Amino acid sequence: MTQTEAGEPHLLSSGEQVSLPPHDAFYAALTERNRPLISEYEQLRLQRSLILVAGCGSVGGAVVEPLVRLGAENLVLAEPDGYDMHNMNRQSVRLQDLGRNKAVVFQERMRDINPFARIEVETNGITHENVADLVSRSAVVVDAVDVTTKEPLRAKFALHEQAKRFRVPVVAGYDIAGVQLLLISDYRDGAVPLLYGKVTATDIERLEPAQFLAEVVPLRAVPGEIIPVFEELARGERKVFPQLVYSAHLFGVLATRAVLDLVAGRKVRARVVIDVHDILRPLGRRVRVQGERIRALVRLQLDVQRDRRARR
Repeated sequence: MTQTEAGEPHLLSSGEQVSLPPHDAFYAALTERNRPLISEYEQLRLQRSLILVAGCGSVGGAVVEPLVRLGAENLVLAEPDGYDMHNMNRQSVRLQDLGRNKAVVFQERMRDINPFARIEVETNGITHENVADLVSRSAVVVDAVDVTTKEPLRAKFALHEQAKRFRVPVVAGYDIAGVQLLLISDYRDGAVPLLYGKVTATDIERLEPAQFLAEVVPLRAVPGEIIPVFEELARGERKVFPQLVYSAHLFGVLATRAVLDLVAGRKVRARVVIDVHDILRPLGRRVRVQGERIRALVRLQLDVQRDRRARR
């Protein structure tokens, strides 16, 4: 429920009512502390641009609230899944949200921050039926589609395929141990290859999730502590991929700024890698860990090469 007239009540999710000023006055107050760090032009572009957030779990869920607080008022949240208990270590989920669709929860919560924001939800997630419509209407796509099973991989490929077709930039994130990897496909430039030039439509049908990650995640972004996990996954000794709250939430920080730059018409770096663990290590420890990491990466690279030869 949203009221746009001054003094009329807005019903919060808690059941309380608050009186709101008119939309323009509300928005000016909401974004007052952004100025002058964000220009009037940038703020207007962010307010008016439609942003598609594909996936509202670990990384996708980390970007929704920062975007709304920064002043985004037009979002589509596409997410097919509900919250599980194991999501609570890193996602913006409360006990009362368990079992509920993630996009619907965010829609409800964001109305308590900006009742004037227009937040559409797609509870089927990204599908072959809706992807072209969603992407064609968007100024920027945030790709946070899960990569743990085959069907989401197909959805991720379709998302990028349509983004390239309609020349819509895509901001994607991968949290790996202490690393947040931001990959930006600026499809506004028609020469930018689909999915970083690493994966084709044929590949999507034959690659398992771990193999997909091996193709798209550059080795320099792979932290040493995750390599044993990759090896366990490859041997079938592990079924789940560990994730940490601070790595996931770092995507919200980086992607929010990237979205602002993109809607303002600026170019951004295609790849950003931040390793929280490594940044905080003392120099001597960093050197030792990097040496161990290089040795582990050599072993991992040999395994990847053997796997690629076996698939030819």
